[in-house]
Amino acid sequence: MVDLSKVERLAPGLLSPARHAGNALVNRGILSRRAAVYLILDHDWHMEELYESFAVQAFAERVLALSATLDDDGTVPVVFSSGQGPFLEEIRLDNYRGRIGQLHTQVDWGWGNVAEAMRRAVRHYQESGAADPAFIVTQVGDEPWDKAEARSLLQNTASLGVFWLFVGFGRGKLAFYKNLNASTSATFTNVAFYDASKNPGAVPDERFYAGLVDAFAAWLRR
Repeated sequence: MVDLSKVERLAPGLLSPARHAGNALVNRGILSRRAAVYLILDHDWHMEELYESFAVQAFAERVLALSATLDDDGTVPVVFSSGQGPFLEEIRLDNYRGRIGQLHTQVDWGWGNVAEAMRRAVRHYQESGAADPAFIVTQVGDEPWDKAEARSLLQNTASLGVFWLFVGFGRGKLAFYKNLNASTSATFTNVAFYDASKNPGAVPDERFYAGLVDAFAAWLRR
């Protein structure tokens, strides 16, 4: 059974999604496993409407609810990919309401600079000294311009206990992420892609969390 007392006390609005997240872990036999959950958010110009409509906020809340069942500190480091250096902050059970809207106004708009944000998340994970693996949920809305760098990072982090889930959410092209494991000669054992559609808020919790944890659970069981 998932202990959600902390969620009930600090973030009762997240109880329902946290229950669904916990059920997804139970159904895949990894409820007892722990992971440091990270969230990378695409902050390119084409995402502006999705920030303003609170769609990105809602997405971050669902990831935070998952974190409450995987990572007991109730905090998710959030990295915004931007035009300048990546911007790192956090979203917590006790401050999540409107948090993404507050933070993203402090960040420059960028254009496909994903690798630098990935590198920042990995550095934070290594510096934290965490013993549990890292589950880095990377929201992507379009193709990256730094594809070679991104591929190199995926290869170099395979031995670090880092799992990458690229979540397609936006209106751009996502062929790069969809095809990362399409070739047997370029298979990344620590990488998966989940298409959350243009409006992930409309995806029922049960189906959303299945998409989020399926590949991660398989990776953990290896």
